Amino acid sequence: MTVATPLAMLPFLSLHVQRLSGVGGKDVAIWTALIAAAPAIGAVLSTPIWARSAATYPLGRLLSLSCLVNAVSAVLQAHASSVEIFALGRSLQGLTGIGILLLLGVDNSPTSAGKGYFGLQQALAAGCITGPLLGGLAFDHDAFPALLTGCALSLAVLSVFCGFIVRAANPVTAKGQNTGFFIQLPSSGTRILILSAMLATAGAFGFMPFFASWAMERGGAVFTASLVGFIHAGSWAAAIVVLPLWGKGIDSGREIAAVKLSVAGSVAALLLLLTGSTVVWISLWRMAHGALNSGLSPSLFARLGRSKHRIVDLAAGRMAVTLGQIIGPAICGLAVSAAGNDGALFAAALLTLLGATLLYLQPEAQFHDGE
Repeated sequence: MTVATPLAMLPFLSLHVQRLSGVGGKDVAIWTALIAAAPAIGAVLSTPIWARSAATYPLGRLLSLSCLVNAVSAVLQAHASSVEIFALGRSLQGLTGIGILLLLGVDNSPTSAGKGYFGLQQALAAGCITGPLLGGLAFDHDAFPALLTGCALSLAVLSVFCGFIVRAANPVTAKGQNTGFFIQLPSSGTRILILSAMLATAGAFGFMPFFASWAMERGGAVFTASLVGFIHAGSWAAAIVVLPLWGKGIDSGREIAAVKLSVAGSVAALLLLLTGSTVVWISLWRMAHGALNSGLSPSLFARLGRSKHRIVDLAAGRMAVTLGQIIGPAICGLAVSAAGNDGALFAAALLTLLGATLLYLQPEAQFHDGE
């Protein structure tokens, strides 16, 4: 739910901003980039606070509070009468801390790393399918307020349930680590790994807010918001299918190889998407990108969860990936202003390529500081 709610809007963000503001051209691109990045800014700032709180308060209580903040964010977006109010609602979304709470929950569960992290990724992928499908229908029927209000009510109900269902989850222990982890830095090899994941995330996330405009420009009248939502959902459906394979790679201790394959494959898929000119080919390359990119997060966080300082590294990884969600839309938004919608896709491919280059240049031995 916490993924489906923002993803109902994100693929159509540039179209919604244009409808809400009544402006066009570069102003829409700038506002879209700012609003897309707004939640990530709050997430970077609040992640250390949520992680520290997880060492003091039960996870169930924190998850309950997180769902409630998400619900308030959805209400603000649903009833926004201006771009500024809508941006405020999106900004509040970044303060929920849901990313690090779910990671710490999986890290402290009795399941294996592969089963835990790819299971979490499957749940996120399911939200990424549901959100765009519902969002596309809502956009075509001018029903975003009703959809987001319904999401807010669902999140409010989940807030109550989390307080009861997860009440047995104790605070997360740091196992001798300094609880002031946010002032520490991971090891050099881990920093390269996290930086590469941040750039790959920037590439994947940066193009997402401009995909609808890009597709409609490419396909003309063939593309509707519903079709764009269907294509976007299809990429995550492909992710759900292949995630068990990524999970096997994680359980065999080959997380670094999985990250490398994911990032390199994402570069190829984005470059091939540049050649897409029909619904079939655009759908195919989006599905390929979804399948390949889906291995990045579970492999990264499974690797960080095995490190000597896992809470430090998990929090740093979560913040870096979130930071990629700021950098990506900002750079792609500038690219749209300078070179049109194709510029956003080209910028996304370059960001992912830079992440792949850093990853492949790093000696393999530098990545191994696990327990």
